[in-house]
Parts: sequence; structure tokens; C-alpha cells
Amino acid sequence: MAENKEQNEKNWSLKDFNYPVPEHAKKFGYTVGGVTLTGFALLIITGIIMAFFITPTVNQANQSVWELASNPWGFWLRSFHRWLAEAVMFLIILHMSRIIFTGSYRGKRKLNWFFGIVLFLITFVFFFSGTVVKWDQEGYEAFQHSIEALELLPVFGPLLAEFVSGTAVVMRMFVTHTLVLPLLLLIFLIPHLILMKLNGLSPLPGKETTRTITFSEHVKKIFAWSFVIYGFIGYLAMQFPAVLYPGPYSGVEITKPPWLFLVLYQFEDWLGLSTLLILPLFITLGLVLLPYIDSKKDDYSLIRKTVVWGYLIIVAIFITFIINVAISPPVQHLSM
Repeated sequence: MAENKEQNEKNWSLKDFNYPVPEHAKKFGYTVGGVTLTGFALLIITGIIMAFFITPTVNQANQSVWELASNPWGFWLRSFHRWLAEAVMFLIILHMSRIIFTGSYRGKRKLNWFFGIVLFLITFVFFFSGTVVKWDQEGYEAFQHSIEALELLPVFGPLLAEFVSGTAVVMRMFVTHTLVLPLLLLIFLIPHLILMKLNGLSPLPGKETTRTITFSEHVKKIFAWSFVIYGFIGYLAMQFPAVLYPGPYSGVEITKPPWLFLVLYQFEDWLGLSTLLILPLFITLGLVLLPYIDSKKDDYSLIRKTVVWGYLIIVAIFITFIINVAISPPVQHLSM
């Protein structure tokens, strides 16, 4: 038996990953998760490089970013990292949309859906903390929004706000962005990937297929799409550099957040800072409840159609809000 085990270990190769997967694994919608994972890898690589040049203190963070951007390669690297972050956020939303449209959160895949929600939230915090670390006017105003929102929470809110404030704020955000969040990402990503392997690729809605391809063909499609998408991101980084504001200057509010936070900005105009806590809570709660609301494996049920059309309407409303805020002048929200 020991001899057979040794022989099996010697015969192991990458060909062992050529197990069959459904043919629709070649479709773009079923490769988005892998393309997003590739984007995370690129973010980690570019982030590690930039970390060598950033001085994470209140007095020097912004200046160190400007010094990095003064070098042509550093200028492109910072823009590429920022464009990458926005692309990954968009791809995660696209990936979750595909799962909602195909009902892939039902049955045995429910637990993996919950891991996906946590990864979705971690990515948002990644983007927020990265915005703050550069400590320009945009980062400063983003941080001030979070502090004033935290202070609205009972008991622990003011204590947490006090802890993250002060002269060590940039260092704490830097540690969060470069150490805490990557660790959390790894902790939740590993079971997410394991469950994907155990559960198998979700089927196309309303269709049964016996045709298969190898997993390596699926991976080739992921890398092909990654090459196209992130190659385009690299081009955008050259043609449209990421904005870097001066500052920060206290007592004024002159910036607007990136596109993915503009919906929060719109509701903040209407309902105040409390929306920064309430709206994300409602969105997260809705995502958690989705597998319980749409639990029947019937792709043509009234509930399934209601979920899909309801999601499309919400997305349309959010896009309208994003466009409206993007073309409107900044509004003073902070008490400062």
C-alpha cells in the first residue's frame, strides 16, 4: 500500500486538474469570479510595490504619494492600482448579479453565497481604506464621513470613532488595508473556493446539459478575459490617470466619492449621515435573506421572476442616482 501511495505521488501532475466541468463554464458570466480573483492578485502585487514608497503618517502620507506619482512608472502604477480597484468592484457586482439571475444561491450553494457576501463587504472596506491611506482631500473627507457616521452608533460607536481618530489614523488605515483586510480576505476566500469545487458549477437556468469541457479550458478562458480586461485597465491608467487631490484641508467639503459610493451620497443628501449606516445594513440584510425568499428550485416561478425583475429595477434606480450625483456639484454633509 505504501508503495502504491508513493507511486501515486510521483505520478501527480497538473493534468489532474483536467476534470470535467459543464460546457457553459466557457461563457463570460461563469468566468467573472475567476477574472475577479485574478484582479485581486494584481491588486496585491501592485499594492506591495507601492507600500515600499508610502509613508503612512498624517504629515507625510500625501507627500509620499505625490513623490511616487512624480516618477513615470510610479505615476502609472498608482493609476493602474486605482483603476484595478474600481474594475474589481464592478466585476464583483457583475459576479453577484449573475448568481442572482441564475438563482445559484439556492440549495447546497446557500452557504457559499454567505461567504460571497462577506467577501463583497470586505472589498468595499478595502476600497474605502485605500482611499483614506493617501490622505488627500478625498481621503480626508471619506474618513470624516465614516467618523461622523460611527458616532451615531450607540455605546461602541463613539469609542470606535475615538480609537481610529487622531495622529495615528493613517497608520491604522494602512495596517488595515495592507494586513488586516488581506488576512480576512484569505480566511473567507479559501472556504468560498473549496465550496465552489465541492458544489460544482451551477447549471444554466431552465436547461440541462451533458456536454462538458475540462477545467483547464475554463481556466484558459479566465486568463483570456483577464488579459483583455486588465490590459485595457493598464491602457486606461496611461490615458486617464487617477486623480490625486492636494490637502487635506479641514472645514471644507469639495470632493465626491468614487462611483460605487455615489448611491450612499445621494441618500445622504436626502436623509443625512445615518444613511451611511442604514442603507448598507438593508442591502446586506436583503442579500442574506435572498436564498430564503427564493428557495424553490423552479426557474420559472413567480417568486423567481419577482426577484430578477426586482433586482433589475433596483439596479436601474441605483444607476440613475449615480449619474445624477456624478453630474451634480458637491454638497456639504459634514459638520466639521
